[in-house]
Parts: sequence; structure tokens; C-alpha cells
Amino acid sequence: MKILILTVGKPKNNLLADLADEYLTRIKPDNFVVTERVPDANNIEREGEKLLKKLRPSDKVILMHDTGKEFSSLNFAEFLSQELNNSQGRIVFIIGGPWGVSQAVKDRADFKLSLSKMTFTHEMCYLFLCEQLYRAYAIIHGLDYHH
Repeated sequence: MKILILTVGKPKNNLLADLADEYLTRIKPDNFVVTERVPDANNIEREGEKLLKKLRPSDKVILMHDTGKEFSSLNFAEFLSQELNNSQGRIVFIIGGPWGVSQAVKDRADFKLSLSKMTFTHEMCYLFLCEQLYRAYAIIHGLDYHH
């Protein structure tokens, strides 16, 4: 595994989760992108502790956050390609729960990424991130997906 999506809680909307999983299954080799979920604790401090326990010192942590940098899909593919080439460890995308993430998680983040200035549920954010990871993969590998 080279990319880990770390998120809070079990999916409540199976349609969104199934669609997200469909994008991830298109990325080869298998297990290149893996998702891990920590239990929803209804407390961002406890959720933050659980998220941080999943991280390794060598991980490049990218926090999905509304104040983060926005990219076009082409620029995101370029950014991801550079991170994959330069990273000594995993690239970990963190998606917080409905209430966000703790300050400790924000402090651990190496980079903040925003999908939009609009607010989405964390399940929608997961879906959109999975689609953009597949789109970036397709751009990097010259697949006929991005037009």
C-alpha cells in the first residue's frame, strides 16, 4: 500500500460507499490505495487520538480540510505524482468526522487539501477523494478517463 485513506466512522450511505469503492478497484495494482476507518467517538479529541495512532513517522499526512489548497484535476495529478515519487513512507489522506478533526491531527498534517470551498459530508468527501485519486491515476498512466 502506498496511499492510505484514513477516515472516521462506518459509512451510513451504502450507495456513496459502493461508488467510492468502485473507483478504488479501478486503481491497479491492488492495494495501492487502502482505506482504514476509526470508530466514530462523537468526540473529536478521542477520534483524533485514534487517527494519530494509525500514523507512522514516515507518513506524509494530507488533511482534507476546507481551508486547504484547491487543485484542478491535472494539478492534483501532478502533485500526487510528485508526492509518490518523493515520499519515503505512505501518503495518508485524513478525512475527519462530521465535527472535523482535533488540533493534534491538524498539527500532524503536512499539507491541507480542499476539494471545494463548499462544505460536504465526510462521506461525500470520501467519494470525491476516491474519484479524484482514480482520475489522477488515469492522468498519470495515460488512461482514457480524463478529458
